[in-house]
Amino acid sequence: MHTVIPDYNMKMQNTFRMNVSCKGWIEYTDASDLPGIIATLGDTDFIHIGQGSNMLFLGNYNGSVLHSRILTLETSPGENATTLVRAGAGISMDSLIEHTCGAGLWGLENLSGIPGEVGASAVQNVGAYGVEAKDAIVSVDCYDTFERRFVTLSNSDCKFGYRDSLFKSAEFKGRYIVTHVTYRLSASGCPVLDYGHLNDCFDNVSTLTPSLVRNRILEIRSKKLPDVEKVGSAGSFFKNPVVDAETHADFVQRVKTVLGSDATAPAFKVGECYKLSAAWLIDRAGLKGYQIGNVATWHTQPLVIVNATGKASPEEVLQLENLIIERVRDTFGITLHPEVEHID
Repeated sequence: MHTVIPDYNMKMQNTFRMNVSCKGWIEYTDASDLPGIIATLGDTDFIHIGQGSNMLFLGNYNGSVLHSRILTLETSPGENATTLVRAGAGISMDSLIEHTCGAGLWGLENLSGIPGEVGASAVQNVGAYGVEAKDAIVSVDCYDTFERRFVTLSNSDCKFGYRDSLFKSAEFKGRYIVTHVTYRLSASGCPVLDYGHLNDCFDNVSTLTPSLVRNRILEIRSKKLPDVEKVGSAGSFFKNPVVDAETHADFVQRVKTVLGSDATAPAFKVGECYKLSAAWLIDRAGLKGYQIGNVATWHTQPLVIVNATGKASPEEVLQLENLIIERVRDTFGITLHPEVEHID
């Protein structure tokens, strides 16, 4: 079953709360609805969104916007005493994590509190506190809009990378509509606590449960990040830059030149490269809590751009985005790239 609403205002369908509209809003409750919907759309433009939590609409969208309300949830035994959880793409990711943690299943707890839906977790390969969705994803069920058939993609098929996947690549973007995601979780205690000093938050790791880790992460996020129900934002706006060893060495010297000979910057080894902190770069470039008109960087987490007054326009967000990129590049020689998808 599906519904179609023409000339639909999407202010409440994107967490940035941009006051934009689309030609048609199409919401469906079953994967079997998709062949008919796609056939009806023909050659007209369309996009598929979840909670609209990682995107910036640059204006009214001159096409249809599809949204999944597939809310089915199934569990089955997996290999090596694991549990497979197959979740409908329209389920809130945080609701799923609350459920799996309550069931004593490890694997998704570090992703607690991230706005978005199950389908988007695979598209974006969401991550936080040392864990990415790809670490738990077994397969992704999709409707292939080119070949007009349902397909199942394995973890390796999805070509997951840092905040990236096959679904975001130029070649395949828009081709696959995610209907279900299957995760492999475990009842055996396997907390990931070596990122963001999480280990310091617990006195006795041996007594931890997924729910205890989840609750602590929610507490941390609430202190650092705005509640999208109260302050519009798209979450982390920029990716943490990953640079080669030579660029990192130059960056280390630039930090000492700009901030003093004793200054250091956080960096995490990723293979032969280094992942830098975009939040640190923005903060040290003097843009923490910086406001232009109706938009600002969040006062406790400058990686987040917020709709500070609720009246922000896409143009104002772009103005602040470009200012941040230029300031960080001029100050530290590092170029930031948006994590948030821009839709025109």
